[in-house]
Amino acid sequence: MNRQDYQEAIDSIVPEQGMEERIRRAASAPKKRKRLITYGAASLAAVCLIVWAVAQVGPERLNTLDLFVQPASDAVVIPKIKLPKKSNASADMIGLVVYEGNIYTQTSTRMGAADAKQLRGERLGRTKGGIDEWSKKTDYEELASSIGVTDIFAVNGYDEGFRIMSYHEENGEIYAELYEKLNGLTIHTGEDLIGKLKLKDRVQSVTWQPYNAWYNSKTEYGELATDGVIDSFVAALYEAKPFDRDRLNAEGIYDQDKRLQKMLYLTLEDGTEVQLWLFPDNYVMYVGAPVFFQVEEQAYQALWNEMEQADVTKNEPAAS
Repeated sequence: MNRQDYQEAIDSIVPEQGMEERIRRAASAPKKRKRLITYGAASLAAVCLIVWAVAQVGPERLNTLDLFVQPASDAVVIPKIKLPKKSNASADMIGLVVYEGNIYTQTSTRMGAADAKQLRGERLGRTKGGIDEWSKKTDYEELASSIGVTDIFAVNGYDEGFRIMSYHEENGEIYAELYEKLNGLTIHTGEDLIGKLKLKDRVQSVTWQPYNAWYNSKTEYGELATDGVIDSFVAALYEAKPFDRDRLNAEGIYDQDKRLQKMLYLTLEDGTEVQLWLFPDNYVMYVGAPVFFQVEEQAYQALWNEMEQADVTKNEPAAS
């Protein structure tokens, strides 16, 4: 699937509130950097989110993803993905794996081939494949997937209740992908999600892109020092207040001045590269997760000022 395929799919369905924008942003993700791992064909067809769209209105409609709930505690609840009762629906399938009754979806976090080999933990099983847009609830059995048949592993250093990985080697090439459970979560602060990524005291290198370069898949990057500014930003992100994605979408957050949006890439000591989307008013989103975090202004602005002063090169950054 290319970007036009995703656009046509979006235009042909009537999604839930806010879902069209969600898919549009995921479909516009930039090409992978040369230093990152080469992915298999099954993975290339995936996007970062899943949409179940009803084929008709009435008693035959599916159970779709729930809308977000904003509890009185100001937490944001990301409900579990509900599986379809029947198979009479159109769906945009993504890379997904069912593990221990939960759905793990393809993540925006990347890793190099050598890093993937080091991150590979205990073997959890082998996927069955066979999940597609016509699959029924009963098809979503343990280790069912939309990525074909491959081995699934735990990820060293991470909770398998949040992150797992596929991995196989063929003709000397390593094919690996991370999957995360970004549903069934209650987010009180950034730490409830960002903490699972293990950012604190582990950032090894930092790069960023202007929004237009990211959107148009241009290899234009700036580099930042891993200094106290980054440490303060990460600490503030852990403490940040979560905000309902659909609410901010309705208020036009994606439509704000693109010059005030940037993509931030944090490469950790284990080689994983975490992608964050920066918005005006100190909002930050972990790309692929349907929730925003509002970071304390001083920490956010200090990072922004460093990016504004840094040079942007038209070459891909050197591998760390």
